[in-house]
Amino acid sequence: MNRIDPPRLRNDRCLMSTPSFGGVLGAAMILLLVAVGVGSARHILPESVAVLLFLTAVLVSAAAFGFWVGIASAFGALIGVNFMYVEPHFTLHIARPEDIIKLAVFLLAAAITGLISGRLREQVDAAEGRAAALEVLSQVSAELAAAHSPSEVARVAVRHLNALAHGPALALGPMEGQLRVLASEPESYLPEASELEAADVAWRRGRAEFASAQGWSGSKLSFYPLGNHIPGQPPNQRSPVIGHARIAPDSRDRAWREQAIEVILRQTGQALQRLALTEEAEAERRRAASEEMRAALLASLSHDLRTPLATILGSVTTLRELGATLSPSAQSDLLAAIEEETERLGRYVEKLLQLTRLQSGMEVHLAWVDAGDVAQASVARARRAWPNARIETQLPALPMIRAEVGLLEQALFNLIENAVKYAPGVIRLQAEVQGNEMVLSVADRGRGLPGPIAEWLASDGMTRPPLGAGLGLPISKGIATALGGHIRAAQTPQGGAVLEIRLPVPPEHGPAGPQA
Repeated sequence: MNRIDPPRLRNDRCLMSTPSFGGVLGAAMILLLVAVGVGSARHILPESVAVLLFLTAVLVSAAAFGFWVGIASAFGALIGVNFMYVEPHFTLHIARPEDIIKLAVFLLAAAITGLISGRLREQVDAAEGRAAALEVLSQVSAELAAAHSPSEVARVAVRHLNALAHGPALALGPMEGQLRVLASEPESYLPEASELEAADVAWRRGRAEFASAQGWSGSKLSFYPLGNHIPGQPPNQRSPVIGHARIAPDSRDRAWREQAIEVILRQTGQALQRLALTEEAEAERRRAASEEMRAALLASLSHDLRTPLATILGSVTTLRELGATLSPSAQSDLLAAIEEETERLGRYVEKLLQLTRLQSGMEVHLAWVDAGDVAQASVARARRAWPNARIETQLPALPMIRAEVGLLEQALFNLIENAVKYAPGVIRLQAEVQGNEMVLSVADRGRGLPGPIAEWLASDGMTRPPLGAGLGLPISKGIATALGGHIRAAQTPQGGAVLEIRLPVPPEHGPAGPQA
């Protein structure tokens, strides 16, 4: 991440806050009220009481308005005491040397009073500022941790920067080589040309661009780049820049606000980097899963293709070399074998196309579908492929689900094909709703599914399938996963296999019409 460099803060323990005009005016009013009160009761009020009243005014001014105002009040109190109680009265002239000592002691006492109360006021302000900063930063950290996109991160950052700077905040991100507004606070804020230019300089040069001084022309916002190049973007595309208004120089809590802004900028940059790394990790995970699936499915491809290719090659060779000596019935058997195995190869090619989609990440186009219609279509297709197979259906009224028709039909067809190949007898396709899942099951009366294959189907990953899984079962598992569901294997009471595809059912859709 690039270094974010807001102006470095001076330690508030070493430098008192600058007095404000309001503070000076308030202290003057307090001294004036004390002076008027003391002056009106001068003939009956002892000098010692008057001195205490002036010291009280210094104490109140320092505690209310800070150290420097307290020191100024001490000099003002000195003038008041000198004016009313030092001879000659009602002048600032000092006639006797001992009065100089008295006034010097008074000034020292007043200055110490102002110093102590002013420092206490500064410490209280600093403690309150630190507490407020910690509260703001805690809230910002929680909101940034919950953000799931750069735009959300930008909105969180500008909202808090607006509150801290008491002025507009703006986040801009690169789009097609140009900066575009991601978020602004207030939302109706429109950046000026000078601000857009400053943001562009910060973005292209990768360094902070600070707001111009008050009264000078230029950008009213300071802009900071929030990180190095984001993975996956061209080298000239930097991460977003964020800007905030200049904090008023006479703001008493300026120190903690600037510190909080600096931390927010750093946390925002880290949040954007976290999102980029998360996206990169997810892409790597998908790539690894795709490679894992490719290795698993291609491992079983040679086994499934070897038999039909050998049959076709043997039949063609026999017809070519011995065709003239074969009877018509033998020739017809060989041609039928070639046709049957060619159809098998066609189905394998179709599976390989599905495999290609799985390997490329499978962009699924979901739509509302009637699962019963899809199940009937897969059964009709299986009956055309295996006319002698005994396939029964039990499909009650089913709710609509979100799926892709072609993929779901292919997954069910693969399960039926597996039953036809390995389990002679009646094959039953059923459907029902269990809780918030739709269960589409294919049951046979064979010897059951081997344990390793059943365990592999129930697992989450697409690691290398056990021997005998073929292509159909891994593809069905991949399709079920892509549709947001999963596949599971069980046993019938008679010992046959039951393969279930379980898909989520949206709660807002009721059942469709009954199936024929």
